[in-house]
Order: sequence, then structure tokens, then C-alpha cells
Amino acid sequence: MGRETDTLTSVGIDIGTTTTQLVISEITISSAGLGALDVDIEQTELVYRGAIYETPLLDRQTLNVEAIEDLVTSELEQSGYTPASIDSGAVIVTGESSYKTNAEELVTRIAADAGEFVVATAGPELESVLAGTGSGAATWASDKQKTILNVDIGGGTTNMCLFAGDSIVETRCLNVGGRLLRFNTAGRVTHISNPAALLINEANLDIEVGKYPSEAALHELVDLMANSVFETVDGTERSELTKELTIRNNEYTSRTIDGVCFSGGVGRLIAANDDEDLFAYQDIGGILATAIRERLESSSLIVRPPTEMIRATVIGAGTQTTSFSGTTVSFDESVLPLKNLPVVTASFSGTDRESLADDLRHCLERGLSLYETDQVAGLALALPNFDTLSYDRITALAHAFDQAYDESGYARRQLPYVIVTQQNCAKALAQCLRAISTDVSPLIVIDEIAASDGDYLDIGEPILSGQTVPVIVKSLVFGRESSAA
Repeated sequence: MGRETDTLTSVGIDIGTTTTQLVISEITISSAGLGALDVDIEQTELVYRGAIYETPLLDRQTLNVEAIEDLVTSELEQSGYTPASIDSGAVIVTGESSYKTNAEELVTRIAADAGEFVVATAGPELESVLAGTGSGAATWASDKQKTILNVDIGGGTTNMCLFAGDSIVETRCLNVGGRLLRFNTAGRVTHISNPAALLINEANLDIEVGKYPSEAALHELVDLMANSVFETVDGTERSELTKELTIRNNEYTSRTIDGVCFSGGVGRLIAANDDEDLFAYQDIGGILATAIRERLESSSLIVRPPTEMIRATVIGAGTQTTSFSGTTVSFDESVLPLKNLPVVTASFSGTDRESLADDLRHCLERGLSLYETDQVAGLALALPNFDTLSYDRITALAHAFDQAYDESGYARRQLPYVIVTQQNCAKALAQCLRAISTDVSPLIVIDEIAASDGDYLDIGEPILSGQTVPVIVKSLVFGRESSAA
């Protein structure tokens, strides 16, 4: 008996500091048929590459939502696809665009317009992973079972992802990019972002809005940026200045790197090795690329060419955001799809029924206090791994869930019960819970999915004859405005 296959059409939309892009992919998934435990992604084919547009702004703090919506609509029409034909995908706002005052409104609107199961995402850590998958770095690490660091340098941020074999080790994110300082056509400075202002003040450089900076001052500025990039690539000894430019995590793994891959707009300029017009884009991207290239020439780093450069993140957004549950899932199809379910993670202090119930009740109460349940479709409760999954353990867990949903007040809110586990036990847990509970709330239990506090979950309609559901675990992280001028 042959494998059963299904094909999903997925869109990726990246609204970045400098550019906005759209791509469409066809993702073929398969399983060995009913009763099989595995769901495999057999093939991902990029079927449409949209044009690259300059990201429309109303002003330094505000994205032009209508203009971006028009771009997306136009690109979908050009591709021959309609929102109704899009099965999955993601809209991601990246770099300095995530700091704009209306960034969250924008991606939510675009996601709603682009398809039924297209999600809104943001955050440098996710951007790092997507860029590394889209550039081909993740595939190279997996195929060669080597360690590679993808360095995606865009207009507002540098986002790195360290891949080792089949695993993601960590992300490293830095406020360094080619659009942190901008000029008009005459060469006068029109915009200085806060990270650039920090470096200018630190080095006492004569660079101000409205003035013509000297080449020496500009080169000193990008030298400081390049230093921070290489200190972050090394990951061991970093200056206080680099730490100030670092986004969130400041502690990195000490690991030998077998190769470095550069992607993003500035990454493309590094590979181009063309210094003829360093200010073609009226920013510092060209001279930043030159400064990094010069350091590479004298370093021992092995540079691996990416399969994609400027489109790395948008391709990752379109092909890598969707996972698939195991085939032992249980769900009430009438409530699917579900979007933007806040994830609350349970931790257990004991294994007996009462301890489990108390811990689950506290978890649900915490979730109910954090999120306005009239604004969300429910809470997704994520379970930790258990050492063993015996019948007695699953039975105790089912009784604990029934008790916790009732005692926490969740059951009275008429919301679906959504349970997420990494272990292959969804169907058994759901059957047991249904057998002992008198509650009739819709129940969705999915397995082989990892999610954490602060994540949001989207669960799509079943595919492969109802064997699995597409799942997207996402973060919605919008920064504060970083513009200094």
C-alpha cells in the first residue's frame, strides 16, 4: 500500500526594515496511511517569488498599512493564487519594522487578508531561525552533520542562528544593520536610529542629522558595527558595547563552528564584492558589507554560500513555520481552525492524581489571570515530558484534567479544552478524559508538538484523511520604537 500524500500551499510575507517581500511554496506531506505514526514533509517547492519592494512608511514611526496591503494583494494576483487557495504560512515583521507603532496591527491585518491559516509573527529569535532555514544553512548542517552559524544582516538587525546537525542550538541577535543611518541623495544624514546613536556617542563621531558626515567618521561607525558582529559570531569575549547592542540573550554556547553563512540584504552585498557605489541605497549597508568582508579575508572562518540571500527570511516564513501533529491526535473538528491560543505550560510537583490536579489547576488559573478569555479562543495547556506513559499515569492525568478544568473555573467559560504534549499519547489521553468526564466542551489533544509559556498556537483543519492537523507555534514580540531621529 502506497503512502498517502497531501499538498499545502503556503505563503511567506516578510515586512522588513528595508524591504517587503512575498513568496509562495507548495509543501507535500505524506504518511503511510491510517495507523501510521509518522507524518513526513516529502518536498518543498518554491513556486512564486514576488518582487522586492521598499517597505512603505507614513513616517519614521509608522508603517503604511494600506500601501503594504495593496502590495500583498497585487502580488497574490500576480502569482495566480487567491487567499482562499492559501492553506498556511506566516507574515513576519522584522528588524526595525517590528518597533513601529502599528506593527502588530499591520501583521494581524495582512495575515487575515492572506489566507484562512496564515499567522502573524514577530521577534528576532524567530527571524533568526527562519533566515537560517531559508538560506539553506539548516539543511547544510543536517546533511553534513556539521555546525554552521547563519548570519542574516538586514536593515535594522543582525540575526544569527547556530545549527548543529539536526538541532537548533541557539539564536544570537544584534542591533546592527545597514539602515540604521540614512542619507538623502545629496549625502546629508536624514535618520539616525538609536543603536547607531549609541555607537556615535561612544566614539564621539561627528555625525548628526542634517549634516554631511566625513567618510572617516562613517567608516569608523561601521567598523564598530563589524566588530560587534564578529564578537557575536565568536560568542566568547564580547565588549560592553557589543552587549549593549545585543537583543535579549547575552550568554552564548562555546562551540567550534564548521562554517558561517551570510544572508540578508547586507549579506548579499558581502558576497557581491562590489565597492563601486557604496551608497547606492542611501544608507550604510554598502560600507558595512565592505567592513565585514575585509575582516572575513583575514579571519579563519569558513564561509559557506547560501542558497538564498535577500529572500532567506521570507522563504523560511513560508516553509518552516508549520509543523504537523502526530497521527494519534484527537480533536473536535467543529471548532477548527483555532488561532492565537495562548500557551500556558504545566509543571508537576508529584505524580499522584491530587498533585497533578493541583498543579494543572494552578496552571489554568495563571493562564486565566494573564489572558482575557473573551478575547481568545481558549488556552493551550502544554505538558512536560513524563518518564513513563503507563495506563495508570494517563488515567491519573485524565482525572486530574477533569478536576482542574472544573475547579479553576475554565469549564464554565465554554471554551474548548486544548492540550499539547510532546509525547505520543494524545489519543489515549483524550479517550480516557472523555470516558471519565461529564463535561461536553470541545476537546483537542495534539502530540509531538513543543510549546512554551509566551507562545501562541494555531491549529488548522485536519488533513491526510483526518490523521493529522497543521500546527504553528509562534511568538508575537513587538519592540519599542528605536528611532533617534
